[in-house]
Amino acid sequence: MNEKELEQLLHLEIPITQALGISVLKLDEQRIEVSAPFENNKNIHNTAFAGSIYTTATLAAWSLMTNFAKLNDLQGAVVLAKGEIKYLKPINGDIVAHSALPESSDIESFITQLENKNSGRMTLKVLVKEDGVSKARFIGQFAFIKQS
Repeated sequence: MNEKELEQLLHLEIPITQALGISVLKLDEQRIEVSAPFENNKNIHNTAFAGSIYTTATLAAWSLMTNFAKLNDLQGAVVLAKGEIKYLKPINGDIVAHSALPESSDIESFITQLENKNSGRMTLKVLVKEDGVSKARFIGQFAFIKQS
């Protein structure tokens, strides 16, 4: 899957992503970068809306795991089981979320879970940055449920 294909999938599967202006800037087998334009996501204080920051971070991790599943021929659904965010500083521009797959031992554990239970969980971390400065940190536990 490339950036455009993933972005189209997001807009199809999660329609609110169109209103938020979500775009997939970079995608490879290990990493992703997702953005949302400031104008679509600002609040009354003229900073990025906290809900939009959370959503963009969640979508970055969800998209990375969805891409991982597709690359590994896994059929099923990716869902957020638990998410936590820490807002470090206000964002005054576009929301840009960066995520990477965890260490190989965590991926191996996830695959083992899938083989044994037809479902597995993976924890993904996301940094939300503005001009190279970290403005928020998100940690999400995502479940993958295999189709039977």
